[in-house]
Amino acid sequence: MRGLLLPLFLGLALAARFATFSVEPTGPQRVDLDTGVTTLPQGGILVDNENGLRLKGSYIEYKEGSFVRAKGVELLSGKETFQAQSMEHDIPKQEARFQGLVFANADFKGLRAERALALFAEDVVVLKGKVQADSPRLQAETLVVDLKGREALALGSFTYQEGKATLRGQGASARLHLRFQSGKVLASTRVPEGALRLVAYASRLP
Repeated sequence: MRGLLLPLFLGLALAARFATFSVEPTGPQRVDLDTGVTTLPQGGILVDNENGLRLKGSYIEYKEGSFVRAKGVELLSGKETFQAQSMEHDIPKQEARFQGLVFANADFKGLRAERALALFAEDVVVLKGKVQADSPRLQAETLVVDLKGREALALGSFTYQEGKATLRGQGASARLHLRFQSGKVLASTRVPEGALRLVAYASRLP
């Protein structure tokens, strides 16, 4: 199976490498021979046998080459940890939608949003609805994260705190650019021209 949930936050290099996985159902495993849909009503674990990635869900439903749906999602890898209330991944489109996402990696700690969209082919994640992070200390209406470029763009009203300094923006036109470099966060309300391309991604998530 290609492009399950696991390429999220791992970059384009892994986006097409989810070739095989093993299934460890918590309870019964139901297979609909007519539709090809497998359901784990009591949840279970999907393990990527090639990359050592682990997806756990309290409910999982999937069809090979088509989709994966899960509730009570927890994903663990060597570098990333994230949880979501629910997830629906469209495998052919290489995109996944989440409700109640919490994510952490080397750049973000406790990054939360009511809903999110991962665009695997573009290495971009869009987060909306009460977006906030513990580190860096950020609150925003919308956040677009470029995983490969290690930069992010907040759109709309935001509050960013670093030490005693606070940056705030109000209104739909407000922008905050974040770049992660050498263990530091470079924040600016002046968006580099190269980062303006991230604005268009916000419309992909209603």
